[in-house]
Amino acid sequence: MRILKLLLKMGVSAGLIAIMLHAFDMKGVADHLLKASPWSLAAVVVISIAMAPVHAARWLIVVRATGGRLALGPATQMVLIGYFFSQALPSAVGGDAVRMWCAYRAGLRASDAVNSVVLDRVIALVGLMLLGVLSLPWLSDRVGNATAVNVFAAVIALGIGGFAAFIAFGGATKALSRWRAGRLLARFADLAQATMLTPARVVPLLAISIGGFVVASGLVYMIARGMALEIGFSDCLLLVPPVLLASVIPVSIAGWGVREGAMVVALGFAGVAPAAAFAVSVLYGLCVAAAGLPGSLFWLASDYSAGTLAEVERFEKSAGER
Repeated sequence: MRILKLLLKMGVSAGLIAIMLHAFDMKGVADHLLKASPWSLAAVVVISIAMAPVHAARWLIVVRATGGRLALGPATQMVLIGYFFSQALPSAVGGDAVRMWCAYRAGLRASDAVNSVVLDRVIALVGLMLLGVLSLPWLSDRVGNATAVNVFAAVIALGIGGFAAFIAFGGATKALSRWRAGRLLARFADLAQATMLTPARVVPLLAISIGGFVVASGLVYMIARGMALEIGFSDCLLLVPPVLLASVIPVSIAGWGVREGAMVVALGFAGVAPAAAFAVSVLYGLCVAAAGLPGSLFWLASDYSAGTLAEVERFEKSAGER
């Protein structure tokens, strides 16, 4: 089943990219790619790698809420390993699953390793949606398309509202504890409440998450300016978060294809030509993938790689029972 899902995602990514390449002037896309400044691209890769300790610091706040302990150095290595498996390999085992495995091998309980990574991912998504909330008044003026802005606002409202409801009523999941799935949900609800209802935890968690997506918007800006495109940082700060939100929809490999389509639409509101916006998105994706390459070295040099990816997959499936 996992292999089938992987093949479907690869098909979606390849199909969307093929459709866009067919619709655009491929020579125009190539010309824009060749215009990119190597120094800008190198800076984007370096900054992306430098964000790994920040990501690890956010994750460690959640880990400590479980009662577990990890040092920042090993946690940063695990985050980079996760980057590698998420971006650089079309694997049936994703970066989050490998990070869970690494945390388990480093001494966390299996359920804590799984729940902490999942909650870290959810908090990042909430931070992205909150950044969208902050930008909505200016986004409406910049886009000038009420329908597009209303859809974006509705998605944000559903996402934040749904998570808030889960935090508020998560205790009700204990009534389902007679079933395995109910026990898993109850454990996750306990961790979510302990994390999100504690100001000393939730404030830095959301600040790091929002700041991370501001940086991501800045990276897109750096790539665009390195291609001599006329676009401002404020435009990227308004238009890139919806692109990133679209790219987390789990229908493609690491967002490829979905991100490119969303970037073409979003940057089009800033007057960027479709071929140029497509090139920006491709270069952004390649830079993010390159930032994951150090993770491969950490994986090979660590004790975590003693387990095969098949073992990682089995761990992911059974962790909730431990």
